[in-house]
Amino acid sequence: MSDTTTDWLAPERAELAAQHILDIAERMFVEKGVSAVTMRDIASAAGCSRATLYRYYPGKSEVLAAYVDRAAAELGTAVGTATRHESDPGARLLAAVTTAVAGVRSNPALSAWFVPDAAGQSANLALLSPAIEEIAVGFLGDIAPSTRPNERRDRARWVVRVIVSLLTSPGETASDEREMLQRFVVPVVTTATRGPVD
Repeated sequence: MSDTTTDWLAPERAELAAQHILDIAERMFVEKGVSAVTMRDIASAAGCSRATLYRYYPGKSEVLAAYVDRAAAELGTAVGTATRHESDPGARLLAAVTTAVAGVRSNPALSAWFVPDAAGQSANLALLSPAIEEIAVGFLGDIAPSTRPNERRDRARWVVRVIVSLLTSPGETASDEREMLQRFVVPVVTTATRGPVD
């Protein structure tokens, strides 16, 4: 194989390796819990040295952030599918939040992020994730297009906080959560703000 061919494949191979590392980390989150997983654990399970692992992810926080971004993209797709046929903004928002919450709860690797010993770090990652924020902002742009961009971003952050809150401190029942979302979240998030659009 020539060097040119090897160079051409390098970025693709690097991306595959990075995704493989995230797959390994995901499995370990289920087995050991998010807080207990170390870079040494991931390297060992991946069959590589820690030096090799650090070439892809400089530390555990970068592994966690990359995993959150990947999981957010997958949940974003599920939310898009669940809300595609809803025309009412409130119904779309309710479907989006409940789909996101159910998606995390039904995935053992994601639900491991919201056990008591990991919930604080997980909440921070979710609240600071650019991928999660962009998905939320884009969704709110669809359901409340008349809101100003900076207002939309603030509302998106608040919706993410609501989702994180439901994951870390669930309601008594799913219907209880839906009722609270309908009464207290949907009206605030879907109501247009007054004033000029930026």
